[in-house]
Amino acid sequence: MAVAMLFIAAKPKADEDTIQTRKLEIVDENGKVRIRLGSADAGYGLVVYDAQGQFRATLTDAPLGAVSQLKKDGGSIKMMAMQNGCGITMRDGEGKPRAIILQQKEGSQIMLKDAEGKDLFSAPE
Repeated sequence: MAVAMLFIAAKPKADEDTIQTRKLEIVDENGKVRIRLGSADAGYGLVVYDAQGQFRATLTDAPLGAVSQLKKDGGSIKMMAMQNGCGITMRDGEGKPRAIILQQKEGSQIMLKDAEGKDLFSAPE
């Protein structure tokens, strides 16, 4: 069914080896969307969902930057590349930032935090 819908929604191009569509969704045996290719975060990208419909991974490109994020019950990792720098943030299972690495024109910074959000380490200080 999903494959048939893809071909119905797809616009064939002059090139017989190309299929174009604005959005593609892969569903599991229960009909739940598990992977979506298309618009995401004011841009376009790939989003992976778990069986409960929660996002678990993204890879997107938007006007403000490109982002990759992995999320599971134990925490998340988010990598961002933007016009003026880039960064990596690691969050615990409660969603609190625990490790942050930033790079900008002005310099770089590393921060480590405890579960309450207090600084354990920061360089430069």
